[in-house]
Amino acid sequence: MKPLFALWRETWWLWTIFTAITLVMSFVVGLFFLLLLPCLPVVFTYFAYARFDMEGNEKPDLDCHL
Repeated sequence: MKPLFALWRETWWLWTIFTAITLVMSFVVGLFFLLLLPCLPVVFTYFAYARFDMEGNEKPDLDCHL
């Protein structure tokens, strides 16, 4: 759970904007955009566990410079 809280602490504003844009687009363009709402938690969870360790600390840069 700590990686989820750590990502939320750093990017809460971004996920709020994504949700707001999805809701606005669903009312303006079509209800099809509501299908994106279940996708947001999946993407959020993926990025949380990819970016943070189990203690909620940011993982070191794994980029290899050869």
